[in-house]
Amino acid sequence: MRHTVMSPAIAGLAAALALATPALSTPAYADETRVEVNTTGNFYGGDYQQSIGVAAGHDFSLTPAFFAGPEVSINKLLATDTLTSFGVSGRAGANLGPAGKIYAVGGWASAPYHGGSGDWDIGAGYQHALTPGTYGKVEYRHYTSAADGVTPSRDAVTVGFGAHF
Repeated sequence: MRHTVMSPAIAGLAAALALATPALSTPAYADETRVEVNTTGNFYGGDYQQSIGVAAGHDFSLTPAFFAGPEVSINKLLATDTLTSFGVSGRAGANLGPAGKIYAVGGWASAPYHGGSGDWDIGAGYQHALTPGTYGKVEYRHYTSAADGVTPSRDAVTVGFGAHF
């Protein structure tokens, strides 16, 4: 008796998995290269500075649901006596359906100030497809303070717009 009750349940489960497999095997974003322009608000305790920048990266599909990849960036604080900062980072996250990605990010950026030193950062972000080839993103990063005391710790919120292909 138990065998006849379980057989339809197992058959139904197997049919549902067979129908869902094609959808699960197609990732929201296959391996993709991306380029973007962005602007960042940098918060240093009670101080605020704006920056503009560009970034490029590649996301590798680890599974249909997860991705990881490198990113390089160039940013310029819009303040006097600052340097152009170069960054290298990596991000890893999850595809949220056909249009969204949520991810953790971490990396290193060169000194934005004369006499300063580079600093490490860690954060999280969300990227959303605007059209089939473009996206917008919002990202938060916390930058550590440099040991030399010239480059303070800061929190940064970035808004970016880009293309992926």
